[in-house]
Amino acid sequence: MILDELTLRNFGTFAGKQTLNLTPASAKKPVIVIGGLNGAGKTTILEAILLALYGSLAPVSGRRSGSYDNYLRALIHHGVPHAEGAGVELAFTAYQQGSAREYRIRRSWMASGASMREILDVLVDGRHDAALTTTWSEHVETFLPRGIAGLFFFDGEQIEALADLERSRQVVHTALDALLGLDLVQRLTTDLAVLRRRHRSQQVPDELRHELEEKQRVATALRQSEESAFAALAAKRLDIERAEKRLFEATEAYRSAGGDLLQKRDGAEASVKALRNELDRLEEELRDEAGDLAPLLQVSSQLAALADQARREAAAARNRVAIDVMSERDDTILAKLREGKTRAALIASLESFLLEDRQVRQQSADEVAITGVGDAAPFEALTTALPTVERRLRALVLRRDALRIELDQADRLLVAMPDPERLAPLVKQRDEASDDLIRAQAAVAHADELHASIRNERGRADAAHDSALNKAAHANLEADDGRRIVDHADRVRETLEKLRTAATRRHLTRISELILEALKRLMRKDALISAVSIDPETYSVELARPDGSQIHAEQLSAGERQLLAVALLWGLARAAGQPLPVVVDTPLGRLDRTHREHLLSRYFPHASHQVLLLSTDTEIDAESYKQLHPHIGRSYRLVFDSSTNGTTVVPGYFWEGDN
Repeated sequence: MILDELTLRNFGTFAGKQTLNLTPASAKKPVIVIGGLNGAGKTTILEAILLALYGSLAPVSGRRSGSYDNYLRALIHHGVPHAEGAGVELAFTAYQQGSAREYRIRRSWMASGASMREILDVLVDGRHDAALTTTWSEHVETFLPRGIAGLFFFDGEQIEALADLERSRQVVHTALDALLGLDLVQRLTTDLAVLRRRHRSQQVPDELRHELEEKQRVATALRQSEESAFAALAAKRLDIERAEKRLFEATEAYRSAGGDLLQKRDGAEASVKALRNELDRLEEELRDEAGDLAPLLQVSSQLAALADQARREAAAARNRVAIDVMSERDDTILAKLREGKTRAALIASLESFLLEDRQVRQQSADEVAITGVGDAAPFEALTTALPTVERRLRALVLRRDALRIELDQADRLLVAMPDPERLAPLVKQRDEASDDLIRAQAAVAHADELHASIRNERGRADAAHDSALNKAAHANLEADDGRRIVDHADRVRETLEKLRTAATRRHLTRISELILEALKRLMRKDALISAVSIDPETYSVELARPDGSQIHAEQLSAGERQLLAVALLWGLARAAGQPLPVVVDTPLGRLDRTHREHLLSRYFPHASHQVLLLSTDTEIDAESYKQLHPHIGRSYRLVFDSSTNGTTVVPGYFWEGDN
């Protein structure tokens, strides 16, 4: 991995957009020196690189505590509105599967109301990669795992911490875990401890057990009540059968005694009464007919003869009047005809006709008067009405005869019906049996409702009991699972601890050799230390002289302890086996001249294929810069302008710009 370019925009003390080309000029000049006075922004550059790579997970000292939003807000240059925001862009080259890939990470942020809005873009070979942008926080671990970042990107404060051998244990512990992948084992061990505590607390609680017992008691009591209610219901149904039997017997006794006919007595009496009324009405009609034209039916033939005689007498009277008139008229007609010289034959024929007509009329006029009435109409009306009267009279007589027969039958039936008083005891017995049956049916209905109610309540109690059983069974299973999990977790923890110790022992020899090699290259007292070992249990660093005696930390000078710290970092970094750049902020710290020369000549040129040094003019001074110059590929100077309150990046180290 090679850092190619770093661009800062309104980042910390850097105003506007500042870009640093970080690609080493050549393999023989891997060192890039960036100089700046205190407060000019050296630490900001280290912080910007870590922020570009890891975002909110960046292991930067400037954040300390507080929210990520507040940290980003504090990084925006003071002369820039928060809404305009800031940004950092880091370009680097990584070799993957034998091919070089160019990555560019753009991270910017700006205020959006009370919160900060952060935007991340990842470009690969000049093209935006949306999938990689989304998963960058995981993907960056394949380039530079965050756990070992401190071995390659560090500052004087970290070196000083490592120089204190007591305080170095935690740093070495963390670094070794990250190098050997034991941080994952440690996290797993911690998770198992949490899991163990969680499951040890799992057991069937007393409250749940008491709840189960109460549910069972209620369900048992309701089941007994249901059985009692069912028995009572069966007894009531037996009462119904008995009542039905008594009612059947009473009904049969009543029917055998003529009870069915007695029930029809009222109807029979009503029928007799109606028949009598109808017969009376018919007889009244017959009397009316007898008082009218009906008696004339006995002289109907005489009335017909009388009407005929009356008609003949009336015709005789009319003909006697007409004969006299017609004789004069006939004579006049014949005289006229003769005067008119009508043919004699015709006159004779007409005269004969007229004479014959008068003779016929004369015979009618000779009828003897018997009735003495001149009009036959009254007699004709009587003869016409009598047939109708006869038909109506015959119908009334037939209906009367039929009613009499029907009335006789009804009277005989009524006489055959039993006496109500004789059947009164049977009626009372039957009514009492019917009442008993009704009461028995009501008792069964009530018992049935009670049984159904208890059965439903028992069903709900059984369901609640089943639910409590399931809950208890689940709790028992969980408790059993918890015990098994605790046992397994204990065994896994023991195995992981053995694995961690074994893995640490296996690699610590090689790591100790790398640290000793780095220490010998840095120390001017080559014969002082002959062995370096790290305790796999306590992670304490132990030094030994050539004679095997142990060297205590307090026996080393402050400068020697800082060199030992750098050797630890160098050896651990080499143990990582990752071709990563090294970035060191304030690299020379409290070292004296001699120890500085060792770092300048023996560490910086060989620490990595790319070494970025962030120094003040007193750390890498003119003489040191001259000593390091053969290995420097690029150099920059951070110039802070108090008038603009901003830092700008200019090429060349402190004294290069003066030449």
